[in-house]
Amino acid sequence: MMLAAGWWSAGALVEHASSEAAVKVFWAALEYPGIMAVAPLWLLFAADYAGRGARLRGRRAAALAIMPVLTVALVWTNGWHHLVWTTITPSSTAPGAALVYRHGPWFWAAAAYNYALLLAGTVVLIASLGRVHARYHGQTAALLIGLALPWLGNALYLSGVMRFGNVDPTPLAFALTGLVYAGGLFRRRLFDLVPVARHALIESMADGVLVLDAQDRVIDVNPSARALLGLATAPIGEPAPRVLARWPALAALTAADGETEADAHVDTARGMRDIHARLSLLLDDRGRRRGRLLVLGDVTDRKRTEQALRQTEQLASLGQLLAGVAHELNNPLSVVIGHATLLKRDLSGGAAARVEKITTAADRCARIVANFLAVARRREPERSATDVNRVLRDAVSLLSHQLAVDDVAVILELAPTLPPVLADAHQLHQVAVNLVANGHQAMLERPRRVLTLSSRHDAAARRVAFAIADTGPGVPPSMRLRVFEPFFTTKPVGMGSGLGLSVCRGIVEAHEGTIEVSDAPGGGACVEVSLPLSMAVPRATGDAPSTPADVIRGRHVLVVDDEPLVAGLLAEMLEDDGHRVDVAGNGRVALDRVAAQTFDVIISDFKMPGLDGAGLYEGLARHDPRLRERLVFISGDTLTPETRRFIESTGVPTLDKPFDAAQVRRVVQAVLRRA
Repeated sequence: MMLAAGWWSAGALVEHASSEAAVKVFWAALEYPGIMAVAPLWLLFAADYAGRGARLRGRRAAALAIMPVLTVALVWTNGWHHLVWTTITPSSTAPGAALVYRHGPWFWAAAAYNYALLLAGTVVLIASLGRVHARYHGQTAALLIGLALPWLGNALYLSGVMRFGNVDPTPLAFALTGLVYAGGLFRRRLFDLVPVARHALIESMADGVLVLDAQDRVIDVNPSARALLGLATAPIGEPAPRVLARWPALAALTAADGETEADAHVDTARGMRDIHARLSLLLDDRGRRRGRLLVLGDVTDRKRTEQALRQTEQLASLGQLLAGVAHELNNPLSVVIGHATLLKRDLSGGAAARVEKITTAADRCARIVANFLAVARRREPERSATDVNRVLRDAVSLLSHQLAVDDVAVILELAPTLPPVLADAHQLHQVAVNLVANGHQAMLERPRRVLTLSSRHDAAARRVAFAIADTGPGVPPSMRLRVFEPFFTTKPVGMGSGLGLSVCRGIVEAHEGTIEVSDAPGGGACVEVSLPLSMAVPRATGDAPSTPADVIRGRHVLVVDDEPLVAGLLAEMLEDDGHRVDVAGNGRVALDRVAAQTFDVIISDFKMPGLDGAGLYEGLARHDPRLRERLVFISGDTLTPETRRFIESTGVPTLDKPFDAAQVRRVVQAVLRRA
């Protein structure tokens, strides 16, 4: 804009200095590109300065040039049509006298166009005063004063109020405009980034921003802050502590003298959110404090992601540890459970009752190991059509005695027509028992103890959900994610391991479901589990013979295990079914036996020194590929990712430790029938 004004002024200066009329007219015509460019450029500049430049881009900006281009063309062709100047005469007979231009209709149209653009730019600037800090009002005033000087002189000249010796004073006045803008540039920081780009930097920020003056009064607030804090109007002029009174953690920041930052879990218009608040100083060019800037960033999603990553890392490390623990525990548990099963068959009376207690204790240990593996998300569900209502009733039935002793009232609000879900019934039963037990324990210190179990079917979402609500103290919002972390517990020492809800979440997520904690109606906690319905048909698992007469006997079986006690137990179980059994201590010995004899079934541990189950499988494939169809793997750690991938790729059936005689018979008979 100032370059166009300079072009105009330079042309006017040469025109005034010229002595010949024709030369004066030439330079007058040469001034018009500058004359006609000033007003459009002013409007574009004012729009950019006020943060509304995006509205005058592309075709709209090009449209502003139509009138100036036509005017310049008509000026240079005026001799043909006289639309710009009807006559041009000297003001006197003196050499170099100023020329008197009598203006035609196009001149007045162009003048009206220029003044309209000047007025529009002025209105845009004045309107911007309400959207910028008061410290920038002086800048806007400097712009308006600088603009007013030349155009006031031009208006006086054209109206005939003041002729200035028939010389247009506008170009000279632009020199004064330059002085005003120069003063504004150095004294008022006229083209400072803040007012020019405030809309881009503040208004459109995703973070909430509150600008405070030196007395901590709010002087500006962006839309994100208003939405986050639920402010219906901008609290301009109010003290920041009063505006933030609903959020003590945020209000406390304003009490600090300097810069500070803090994290807070606060109740916002979007619900409970994690907010990172940062308070920064606003200094002038001399380093003096003029105010402060409070930025509120919603970091809820980031924290949830970080928490999920931490839990994943914890579970990965835990899984590696528990895989080894499970393997070591499941070997002796297999021996205890297996021999107890055999003893019960041979004993009666008091001795049989003692063996039953041993079996019960061993089964409890096996469930603990299963819980460990479930926490590590290592067990894939074995799915079948499952009645969720029955699972809930069975869980209550299992714990009914203890619930009655502690005077806990149980209310069942189960949907009468609940479709079955494709799920592992045993794992869902484990979830329900855990949740009922948690609700029971949460109410022990409460006078009113009511446990409500409900179920529902969401046909639109194709999901079945069940909820267990108690009348205990509830779970604070800040802990509703942490309660699912492994080993995190709010119970007193000795009352819980912190694994229950971790186990539940692992099982539910393995079923592509969700589990959430919320407030129960009337107080207490409510845990809801939602599971998807599936049209898939579960694979049949019942390959076991229906009666003892169906059992295939008298076959040759090779047992491969580096644990003599486990190998001996398997041999005894198989011999009871009438099979001939050979035992090998590792995979290499087993391959030697296979090379010398024929076996109908080969039962091998997967994790062994020397040559493990995978190596044995490959050796059998080289010797006789048909032997792979006769192989069964046993292990206390068949669900590590590496083992699971290998077994799934081969299709070899597995027998998980600890096992009993019935399980051994079932898998052996399945292999024999398939062969």
